[in-house]
Amino acid sequence: MSHTQYIDLYRQHRADLEQASTPCLNARREEAARLLAAQGLPGTRCERYKYTDAAEAFAPDFALDIKGLSARVNPYDTYKCAVPNLSTALFFVLNDTPCTAPPASRVALPEGCVVCSLREAAEQYPHLLEAYYGRAAGHDSGFSTGHDGVTLLNTLLARDGMMVYVPRGVKVTTPIQIVSVADAAVDCMGVRRLLVIADDEAEVTLLCCEHAAGKARFAATQVTEAYAGRGASIHLYGIEETGERYTRFHNLYTEQQADSHVTATTVTLTCGTSRCRIDARLLGPGANVSLQGAVIADAQQHVDCNALVEHMAPDCQSNMLYKYVLAGHSLGAFAGKVYVAPGAQRTAAQQTHANLCADATARALSQPMLEIYADDVKCNHGSTIGKMDEAALLYMRQRGIPEAEARLLLQHAFVNEVLERVHIPHLRERLQHLVEMRFRGELSSCRGCRLCK
Repeated sequence: MSHTQYIDLYRQHRADLEQASTPCLNARREEAARLLAAQGLPGTRCERYKYTDAAEAFAPDFALDIKGLSARVNPYDTYKCAVPNLSTALFFVLNDTPCTAPPASRVALPEGCVVCSLREAAEQYPHLLEAYYGRAAGHDSGFSTGHDGVTLLNTLLARDGMMVYVPRGVKVTTPIQIVSVADAAVDCMGVRRLLVIADDEAEVTLLCCEHAAGKARFAATQVTEAYAGRGASIHLYGIEETGERYTRFHNLYTEQQADSHVTATTVTLTCGTSRCRIDARLLGPGANVSLQGAVIADAQQHVDCNALVEHMAPDCQSNMLYKYVLAGHSLGAFAGKVYVAPGAQRTAAQQTHANLCADATARALSQPMLEIYADDVKCNHGSTIGKMDEAALLYMRQRGIPEAEARLLLQHAFVNEVLERVHIPHLRERLQHLVEMRFRGELSSCRGCRLCK
């Protein structure tokens, strides 16, 4: 069984792992090992993993950097990653090791704003790490049997990670960009962790980019925890541009207090197997969460998103919008659930999942769900699966537009509704350009970072 090999690895190398990590992370490993041993990694019989078998994905014998060996390259010199006309505070994670930015390249952030590794946080801000690390990710929502097995695996083996902290009332106007690069000579697993804390009335934007270099297989687990205080705003953007030998499991957990706002936008341009779980908890009145994603998949690519929004307080809003364009023998899956707790009156929730199958061999799976225990709510969900509009194609061809160009325009227009929700103009323009390149077949594989090309 795939989970036992990782528990055995932890037992054999526990001393090295703990020496390379922090007391806060180490304190949670034994409980993770116990729970993982009891329930294992989830397979397709698990409701929230019915479309992606995590046990099978992590069965191969992947290498792990237990001791935190020094990076073979300096990513700030090797990988150039920049969005034209957009200045960001840039940080790199190589495989699963945070890389300190050279002083000359650092962008000044507001006083009190912290971007650092979890090891640095343990030394300088231990109170933040103790208060927030693992809190949201350790919450058992009760909508699946036990805790999430992938999160347990990550908690068991995580050696380091990144922390972003924005103090009360501070508005960070410069986007913080975290670029994760997989670059290993052998088949390898990266175990990544990201902790985002926005105190009351604070605001921050994060751009997280996922890239792959080299020909080795790479499996990544990432757990992101985002905490929005009263009146705070967190904007999360994710761009995935990896390759067919890349397997990625990303679990995002958010907790929001009253009148806070969280947006999470993902754009999958190229991938191998990509699986995302989102658990968003609205804990205070007036909280608002917006989840959206655009997926372009072909060949044998496999993309699966499972999202749960829990309305635990009155007067909250949630909106989910996911659009997939699927070609070849790709598979795109989506399961979205809105839960409205007793007493969460005046909830407003909208959920939309739309699929465009460009080829008859592509598969789309959709499962929208509502579970409501309040009587004063406005909750809607919708799902569509269709092929290219032949009438629109004919109309465009009659006006002199070549068929290939007409198909590109229709596909681009289909996902553009998601891209229009990107609130940073230069990032939105760049994403629209990358999407067009992808549809033209000019972005079929990743060679390091293509954001700057």
